[in-house]
Amino acid sequence: MDTKPKCFVIMPITTPASFVDIYSDGDHFEHILQHLFMPAIEKAGFDTISPKSTGSNLIHADIINNLSNSELVLCDMSILNPNVFFEFGIRCALDKPIALVKDDKTEIIPFDTGIINFHPYCSTPTWNFSEEIERLSKHIKDSYEQSKGRNALWKYFGVDQIG
Repeated sequence: MDTKPKCFVIMPITTPASFVDIYSDGDHFEHILQHLFMPAIEKAGFDTISPKSTGSNLIHADIINNLSNSELVLCDMSILNPNVFFEFGIRCALDKPIALVKDDKTEIIPFDTGIINFHPYCSTPTWNFSEEIERLSKHIKDSYEQSKGRNALWKYFGVDQIG
């Protein structure tokens, strides 16, 4: 049985009311997940683990499990969502690979994360993302292959986890 590596997505789940006019879409992030992220992750050779929990599991337990056990995490820093940054911090602390993205409407990323290469994606709701899917798929593959199983921050600073 051939099993693909898993890629967990951390991203804003809903589009806050204050961003609906900016994106011209009340379900913007749901559409980005379905029409851009999932196809790009699949094209890169991974199975997608959605950021949405289902069933009666404790959502926090699912998130921690997915952050800990996925071979890669795709992290969308768009709109600077605090929950996304919290999950990003956990993944970094685990010293595991991450592929960072942000949309073209998010201009400034906080200093501490700004040193990591981000893939900017077009957030225009055309839903014809063939070029975007191709570009993002390459970023996902490159992030995973270059990571060699480690988080970019840990590798860059030459830090090893203390057991």
